[in-house]
Amino acid sequence: MKKVDYLIIQSTESGEGIPVTKEDIIDLHTTDKKLGGYGFNRPGIDYLIQPDGAMETLVSEDNPTTVDLWGISEGKEGVLGICKHIAYVGGRTEKEVKSKDSRTTAQIKSLEAIVKFYVLKFPKIQVLGLDEAPAMKGKENPAFSVSIWLEEIGVPEINIFKKIKKE
Repeated sequence: MKKVDYLIIQSTESGEGIPVTKEDIIDLHTTDKKLGGYGFNRPGIDYLIQPDGAMETLVSEDNPTTVDLWGISEGKEGVLGICKHIAYVGGRTEKEVKSKDSRTTAQIKSLEAIVKFYVLKFPKIQVLGLDEAPAMKGKENPAFSVSIWLEEIGVPEINIFKKIKKE
């Protein structure tokens, strides 16, 4: 496995209780924009956490993403490196009207285990929510404060992403 610089937590932005499969994500992300997809050349999520806590791999460990490909970079002071994206199924109210932290207890436990594994494997890794990336300012995804949650579960401060402040 290549060195990973960033672990980005996000949601699928799907309604609470609405099933989302690995295939749904792959289809949405790789379908041409003209046909309603995102037009990516591969899924933008590496791991999908189902409501029962099961983790599904969409992109193998040997194929991490360069951060800049996903809009994290912000010019010469940007955040550059290699990242992995973890998404939990949910992140919106049942009728998808607004953002909601809809993580199940099982999803929370799985996310915690994955984050702690990556922190052990890559001691300098930075963990953040998708909405904490400079280019994603204003986005409400993953629908909870990742930095506060990381503190609550005991992730070392050195591994909690701090936004770059421009002067």
